[in-house]
Amino acid sequence: MSVADAFGRAADYDRHAAVQRSVAGRLAERVAALPLPPAPRVLEIGCGTGLLGSALVDRLPGARWHMTDLSPAMVERAHRRFAGRADISFSAMDGEAPDIAGPFDLIVSSLAFQWFADLPGAIERLRGMLAPGGHLAFTTMAADSFAEWRAAHDGLPCGTPDYPGAEALSAMGFSVTIEALPVRHRDARDFLHAVKAIGAGTPRPGHKPLTPAQLHAVMHRFEASGATASYVVATCVLRASGEQARA
Repeated sequence: MSVADAFGRAADYDRHAAVQRSVAGRLAERVAALPLPPAPRVLEIGCGTGLLGSALVDRLPGARWHMTDLSPAMVERAHRRFAGRADISFSAMDGEAPDIAGPFDLIVSSLAFQWFADLPGAIERLRGMLAPGGHLAFTTMAADSFAEWRAAHDGLPCGTPDYPGAEALSAMGFSVTIEALPVRHRDARDFLHAVKAIGAGTPRPGHKPLTPAQLHAVMHRFEASGATASYVVATCVLRASGEQARA
């Protein structure tokens, strides 16, 4: 199943997206403090159902937004959330290969960039869409996310993707802060259901699923260790130089 399909089928996304909502709120606070121009032109990558927009739109009065997501179903949900807003437009778009013209004063995204196959390449393309002095600000899952679930595999192959660390993100030119957000689950099934409900159950490419017996053993070890799964979130911000050519 593709990432777009996984998110499009995540009917219970908002109900299970407590971490995503919290991360979006914190990113909104960070972005609202940036030195943006009056009436900034804003592009959102991976808008989902509109969690980041809900936290940020009213903090940027006069902004002109374009919200995008790889999943048309998510775009439709965000559109419904902001129905009647003339300052927001929408489209389905692959944020890793944007097909929209800039420049933008702000490109923003919350917990979407971890799905990019080529994060450095995507960053360079998005940087090229910034206006002089514009900002690119995003959150992403970072190294050591779901370490407890990985540890429960005890040598068995784990389908959890590899996420970038702070050093790799800093090397791309970002100011990076890292925060761990542990979430306690009732049991392993609750964890797996929550991950699937937010569309994040897509395994790393080439991963071979465990046998039922192997998965049962992993779930047992996860529960024995406390059934806690930690989201490790990186918040990344960079500013384009004032001389950057307009895209």
